[in-house]
Amino acid sequence: MLSLEQLATLDLYLWLEREDEAARRLNLHQTSVSRQLRGALKTLNLKLDRSAPHKGLLGELELLQAERRVHQLARLRGLMPLRLDAAFSSGPWFAPGLPQAWISGNFDLPGKSRPLALLQDRVIDAWIGSYQPDMPEPDDPLFFSVDLLRFPVYLTAAPDHPLARERQISSGDLARFPSLALPSGWFPKTEAKLKAQGLWSDTVRIQRYDPASWEGRSADGVTMLYGTSFSDSLQPGNVRLDWDMRHSSGDTLVVRRDLIDQPAVAELIEGLQQRAVALSAVFEDVALAA
Repeated sequence: MLSLEQLATLDLYLWLEREDEAARRLNLHQTSVSRQLRGALKTLNLKLDRSAPHKGLLGELELLQAERRVHQLARLRGLMPLRLDAAFSSGPWFAPGLPQAWISGNFDLPGKSRPLALLQDRVIDAWIGSYQPDMPEPDDPLFFSVDLLRFPVYLTAAPDHPLARERQISSGDLARFPSLALPSGWFPKTEAKLKAQGLWSDTVRIQRYDPASWEGRSADGVTMLYGTSFSDSLQPGNVRLDWDMRHSSGDTLVVRRDLIDQPAVAELIEGLQQRAVALSAVFEDVALAA
């Protein structure tokens, strides 16, 4: 019922949440995107849910989901670009390893619930998360995960933080200062581990990642953050505190399990694994996942 371009316009808008971003991916003028968007909603008898934290739809979605299954197969056969998004600290490093058939998002999706929902609904086709302890389990019936890299997580702060020059920091020292926390339940395993160290105390409310909501939280000179070699290279400025978090994470590719036999997905996995080898050679504390 919908053309490839019409459904692509709708889903790119739901994914990227801006008409100009959808227009850039589709090589269309923004007015064309607006027209295609209105036409798709009218055909499907749906409305945009503007009250939700993220762009959503109101109405009966069964027909839309059927259309998405067909259109995803069309993308897998090369009729439209496939879609990948990633965590903010992963995407810039892995984007150079994407096969030509793929386009990438803005690497600003928060947490894991939103990207996994977009994967489940076939709005996007793949996602790289950097929250390895909380990624889907190997026996997950819906999602298939491929670990790419592993790396340690560091406690960081602004250079003028009172603990920046301290050595042998104690848990009592940490308790004196706020530390960044994401909304409860986003990453339950990570949350529990950091809370046990007296961290994860200052909750940030975030809809899409932006540096001011993450690295910028340290600008007050007291809030402690968490970093990796990847994130530190992308947003330099903070320093690592002398505290062993005893916590590691890594980058994991996630796709729908019913897509793992598709040649385009196999090509993506191979390309990202090659990119992982290159990255592990650049950063001495970044290792290939077992």
